[in-house]
Amino acid sequence: MPERRKIPRYPAKFRVYFPGFNIWGNTSNISLDGCYVVADAPMSQGFITDLLLELPVVGVIALKGYVQHLGKTNSGAGLQFVQVRFDFAQSDYFNLYSQFLKTISQLDKIKADYLDLVQQDRLKLCVMPSKPEKAETPSNS
Repeated sequence: MPERRKIPRYPAKFRVYFPGFNIWGNTSNISLDGCYVVADAPMSQGFITDLLLELPVVGVIALKGYVQHLGKTNSGAGLQFVQVRFDFAQSDYFNLYSQFLKTISQLDKIKADYLDLVQQDRLKLCVMPSKPEKAETPSNS
């Protein structure tokens, strides 16, 4: 099935909190228009809700979202961001979010450049080693 969305979505796992419902979750993808949130409690379609979204480096921002659709197993919801025109703080938060999203597309370009250099054998693809379950501590013998 061809992609119908006109605005790109980016895979991203950011913490989300819905203060009005005391529900926690994580995004699975984000876009300028909204995000998909996997939550630990069911949500109701059609509601407009406040949400706190924790963005790396930036911090926590407050947005409003309309629950556009529910996940197949009711373990998440697709949210469409609602910009409240007469609330200046809401517009400022959305503007910060918009700026953050622009950096994600720049990071995608950097990643593509990196992978191109690997493909050309100019760089080696680096990976982190597996982190041990428990760090060993030196003994005091």
